[in-house]
Amino acid sequence: MSPSALYLTRVGQHPCYDRVVFDLNGPQPVGYTVRYVPVVLADPSGKPVPAAGRAVLQVTVRAPIYGTDNQGHQPWRRAPAIGDSLVAPSQISGWTSLKAVTFAGSFEAQTTIAVGVREQLPFRVLVTSGPYDYQHVVVDIAH
Repeated sequence: MSPSALYLTRVGQHPCYDRVVFDLNGPQPVGYTVRYVPVVLADPSGKPVPAAGRAVLQVTVRAPIYGTDNQGHQPWRRAPAIGDSLVAPSQISGWTSLKAVTFAGSFEAQTTIAVGVREQLPFRVLVTSGPYDYQHVVVDIAH
């Protein structure tokens, strides 16, 4: 578990994969799980969280979402509501693999995201460190 907030979600297209990056505001190590599931359930209610695409990756980052942590980073930003898009659908419209990045809840310092994809495709996950001691959970989805 990281006390650092998940404060930003970014995406990128590459020749062989689509990428989703979850940025955390701090140098502490961060844990995660990523797996295909039939449906992502909201944390903590257990209600289904729909995501565009024919398959969905449940991404769990062991860190709180911004606005629910004690860091005070970006205090003007309201924490997302369950079902909110973390990436504008227009930004990823027409992408090969990635179809949606939807907030599914943050509870007990753990954040769940539904990543909708075209179909069950190979993926990889890695954690990188950036400048200023930020951590990044990176999910690459093959084309």
